[in-house]
Amino acid sequence: METLDHEEEIIFVCTSVDSLKEARSIAKILIEEKLCACVQIDQVRSIYEWEEEICEELESRLTIKTIAANFENLEIRLLDIHPYDLPEIISLPTVYCFNPYAEWIVENSTE
Repeated sequence: METLDHEEEIIFVCTSVDSLKEARSIAKILIEEKLCACVQIDQVRSIYEWEEEICEELESRLTIKTIAANFENLEIRLLDIHPYDLPEIISLPTVYCFNPYAEWIVENSTE
C-alpha cells in the first residue's frame, strides 16, 4: 500500500435509502455533477429506533467515493435529493490508497 502523494484527501461518504431505485438515481446525479467518482450500492438490513418505535428495514447503502473538498457540496446536494427526513451522511477518511486509483477518484470528482 502506498500513502497518498497528491494534495486531495480521498474520503468515503455513506448514506442509505429505502430502495435500489432511489439509490441508483442518487448515484447517477452525484456522478453526473462530478461530486464523486464512484458510488457502490449494497443492500443492508437496518434496525433502529425512530419516534419511540424499533424499526427494521431493508435499505440500500451508498458508499460514495470522492475528495474531502467536495464534502460540503455533496452534503448540500444529498440533503436536497435524499428521501429521508434525517439522512445518514457520514464521511470516512482513507489512510492508504493505491495512487493510480486515488488519482482516478480525484480526476473524476472535480470539474
